[in-house]
Amino acid sequence: MKIELPYGEKKLTVSVSDKNLAGVILPTDISPEKGARDAIVQALERPMGSRPLNEIAKGRRDAVIVVDDNTRPCPTWEMIPPVLDILNGAGIPDERITVIFATGTHRTVRDDEAERLLGKEGASRVRYISNDPHGEDFTYVGTTSRGTDMEVKNAYLNADLKILLGDVEIHYFAGYGGGRKSILPGICSYRTIQENYIANFFSHTAAPGVLDGNPMYENMTEAARLAPPDFTLNVVQNSRHEIVGAFAGDFDMVLRKGARLIDRMYKVKVKERADIVIAAADGNPHDINMYQAYKAIHLSLPVLKDGGRIILVAACPDGIGSKAYGEWLKKYDTPEEVEAALRKEFIPGGHKVYFQYNAIKKARISMVTEMTKETVESLLRFTYEENVQEALEKALEEYGEKSRVLVIPRATTTLSEWME
Repeated sequence: MKIELPYGEKKLTVSVSDKNLAGVILPTDISPEKGARDAIVQALERPMGSRPLNEIAKGRRDAVIVVDDNTRPCPTWEMIPPVLDILNGAGIPDERITVIFATGTHRTVRDDEAERLLGKEGASRVRYISNDPHGEDFTYVGTTSRGTDMEVKNAYLNADLKILLGDVEIHYFAGYGGGRKSILPGICSYRTIQENYIANFFSHTAAPGVLDGNPMYENMTEAARLAPPDFTLNVVQNSRHEIVGAFAGDFDMVLRKGARLIDRMYKVKVKERADIVIAAADGNPHDINMYQAYKAIHLSLPVLKDGGRIILVAACPDGIGSKAYGEWLKKYDTPEEVEAALRKEFIPGGHKVYFQYNAIKKARISMVTEMTKETVESLLRFTYEENVQEALEKALEEYGEKSRVLVIPRATTTLSEWME
């Protein structure tokens, strides 16, 4: 069977014999019931737990719109024009609207990326900035019950109207992206982001596809209520990146409605654990760097036999994607060392090393990528492979002619669950 795998902006193909193929794990796609703009406009007009945006915006002097950065697949360019139109109609002109890219600890969004994310029209109409967590433009707004001191970007706090735009998708320890995540970590200080991680990251219930009982979700939600948005618009996309759901209003109601739709499509039950899992990191932007692509490994582990092999297919044109991630890979050798260091000072990037080293204890990992062999083998401690077909053939020799293979083409967004 020939199977297409997303890889950057293109596709790779792998052939797996019927005798070895245990399955191809794919989302159960839903088709859009209406065009993207119609879905967005309807959501804006019929919000949950909130008045419509056009009513909320009346009489406000200015507005801030928090949007995702270039590491997320959110179709902001489709979402922002209807929002700008509503704000203009309510008396808020473009020159009094600021967009904040919710970069958290990620790098600043470049101008060319901003044009792609916002669309040429959107990028030309409004001022945009990125969150710099190490900057000084933050204000303390309160402390959560789990001890996170919330320091939020002033450009957000000072705005008369606060709007969040984002998309809902599975997140490997926050449960789901979307909703409150635009605030924490999106537009918070480094100190705040670090405190949130230290208090909640190591819990076994900080897991993908989990909200209730997940301390990361619960703390982030409480934190967002200390600097609440006036209005939120989130979308859900199918595997073809078509908008199949748009939800607006209260940030937590929006998140939960989106999460239920995500579960219908992306939570997949698997009857058989495999010796070999071919996990593609879902192409750009999910495989823009290794920092993002690691999620494909994390979400594949539940359906891999102990000691099995993961073949990660991820272009990673931006390389590792995090200075701290690379430094911690060089500095530490075991997950226990990393955990001890993180509990003293939580460095985003170091947490990725903690996950990765735990994965290496369970699985052997090969990688097909644009990164160099030296980076893959010396830094990441994976096996470098020139192409996915050769990687599979080597794995079949390693595990035997009867070994079983699962293929997950969209492994950063598909939650594979083994049916015990």
